Amino acid sequence: MDLTDLDLACFDVECAVETIGSSAYAILSILARLQSAPDLVTEYAKFTNVPPDIAELILSNEYRQLYDRHTRSLIVTIPGRPHDALVGELHLVMAVSLANMRRTEWSLTTARVEGGICAKEPDGSWIPRELPPGRSEKWPTVILEVGVSEAKKKLRADADWWLANSEGQVHVVITIAVSRTVPEVTFETVVLEQPPTYIMGQRRYVTQVRQSIVVFRPPGGPITAVPDISPLIITLQQVPETDPVIPIPSLESIASAAWRWQEL
Repeated sequence: MDLTDLDLACFDVECAVETIGSSAYAILSILARLQSAPDLVTEYAKFTNVPPDIAELILSNEYRQLYDRHTRSLIVTIPGRPHDALVGELHLVMAVSLANMRRTEWSLTTARVEGGICAKEPDGSWIPRELPPGRSEKWPTVILEVGVSEAKKKLRADADWWLANSEGQVHVVITIAVSRTVPEVTFETVVLEQPPTYIMGQRRYVTQVRQSIVVFRPPGGPITAVPDISPLIITLQQVPETDPVIPIPSLESIASAAWRWQEL
């Protein structure tokens, strides 16, 4: 899959609103209406014919933006409280895990990054303070993307976008998919397939799910993780320190934070 295909895949999501985004005021008005929904988990809005000067604006630190300069299309992710709870809890857990490494890493939070065609904002990102020779400061080492289970295809496309556009400088993408209707959260790590694939001398960036853990609470039962034999491992390729991990109890706590706001 080339970069153009990856960009198109990121835009392939069912949106609550699809309309022309000719002004920042009109876009913000629509986003504010969507954000006011009482049962909001995560929602998506797509705007077409968006001028570059509007797309370059940070509409709000609460939203996540993806903009295609060629088609002038803009996808905005509107996070609700469950979404924000997942992000906040994951940031706290990652801070503890990274603090146990000999090399200190720091969070770039949701800094916008320009890819080959599109500009994208993650739900979180981390990069070492001291980069190895030749390593660009543009691309974080670890990316976080959060969304709803009903849009899991987009989450995977987002992960592929980061890994391919960075040409492997992003080592791992953590995706978190939360169900809108039942207490279930899926945690996955997506990495580039190894060894690399080459076609006609050109590297093809093929991705794979390295690990997947589902945390759920059955009716009347306890919180359960499947599988529960190993923590979520954040694989940092070419980094000599021990990889950070997120233990199963921490994953259960992160999921519970979202369910609290969903009243599930």
